[in-house]
Amino acid sequence: MNHIINRIFIMIILTFASFASFSQVRIKVKVENHQDSIYYLLKYKSDRSHSIIDTSSISTDYRIFDNKDNYEEGIYIVADSRQNPLFEVLLGKDQTFSIHVEELMDLKSYKVKGCKETATYFDIYYKTTYNNLYIKALESEIEYYPDNKRKIDSIKNKLIEYQESMLSKKEDSFINTYIKFIEKNSFADLPLCDNRILNSRLLKNRLDEYFNHCISSQTPEFICQRIDELIERTNCSSQARGSSHEVRDYILWYLYSKYFTPEKIENESVYIHLVDNYFSKLEINNLTENIRNRIIERANILRKITIGQSAPNISYTDEGGDTISLQDIESDYIVLFFYKPECQKCIRDKRILETLMKDRNDIIILQIDISDENSDINHDIIYQYDIMTTPTIYLLDTNKMIVAKHIKAEDIKFQINKR
Repeated sequence: MNHIINRIFIMIILTFASFASFSQVRIKVKVENHQDSIYYLLKYKSDRSHSIIDTSSISTDYRIFDNKDNYEEGIYIVADSRQNPLFEVLLGKDQTFSIHVEELMDLKSYKVKGCKETATYFDIYYKTTYNNLYIKALESEIEYYPDNKRKIDSIKNKLIEYQESMLSKKEDSFINTYIKFIEKNSFADLPLCDNRILNSRLLKNRLDEYFNHCISSQTPEFICQRIDELIERTNCSSQARGSSHEVRDYILWYLYSKYFTPEKIENESVYIHLVDNYFSKLEINNLTENIRNRIIERANILRKITIGQSAPNISYTDEGGDTISLQDIESDYIVLFFYKPECQKCIRDKRILETLMKDRNDIIILQIDISDENSDINHDIIYQYDIMTTPTIYLLDTNKMIVAKHIKAEDIKFQINKR
């Protein structure tokens, strides 16, 4: 009897040992008419690039990703041997499944076995993509077919109903976060305390849509208010998935990059707001003290050269060897043209400025060569006027107040005429 019990005990131990040797992750991928011997699994990085996190092995018709531990939940890229993306795939808690793709361009042909969450992702992705393309087609003809507006509203409502019907009963399921990001129009409804969104393009896509389109035409004050509301919503100290401020820091660096050199010059005040309220005060991922000090220093420079401020006085040596001081110039308008002789766009703008001088007698143009960046004078000029590239053009009025900055040479006349 004891002998039998011992044999059973040994069999149980061996069974558990065999299970322990299995991978937690086993993703099998088959793409018809695609002969690459290996695939890569790529993870999104915050700078829009990707990093390889796994390389497939080969088993007959399938390429297999095996791993002892689960990958972080998110949306990943399956790529070919040259790292060209083939398709995106959602990885939730269950990471043992197979994907069979009959035709890469036909989202309906993607078949998933073994994971309901990933299968749901492909279903939603297909139907959302198809309906959005149909909506765009209807919008392009709405001028000729006014009834298209009613059709569009109907499609959008049905799509939202469908997406909500696909929500998992498991509230912590990543598919629920995915659905909320593609469904909701307002940041107030988005799960910004879910750090898993950083393993995807979900957050970046929404930030692009919001700041590049939805509020891009608003005043700097309005944009700053929306930023404060957004950052407040990432205060997730009481929520398990958002306790590390990763989402907040991602958003702050995104906004820093966007408003470092804003498309609209008046939005420099947004950059200053970010520095004053966040970068000068908070502990932010990848923000060293050295970087923080440089960011604060630049914000202080920008405060002194915003539109309406008095331009810093500069002295420089012109092409004829004479020393010129800005404070000694008297004219209705003064153009500061910072250039480098080898810069092709500078050469083009010089011609435009020469024509402008012939047409008007109320403008003086100061052409300031900053090619020798090691000279103390040029270093000070570049620093004082926050010159990032050449040509850089400032327009001043008779009192040396900054009227416009970082403008095109052909826009100078317009800037003067609109005053």
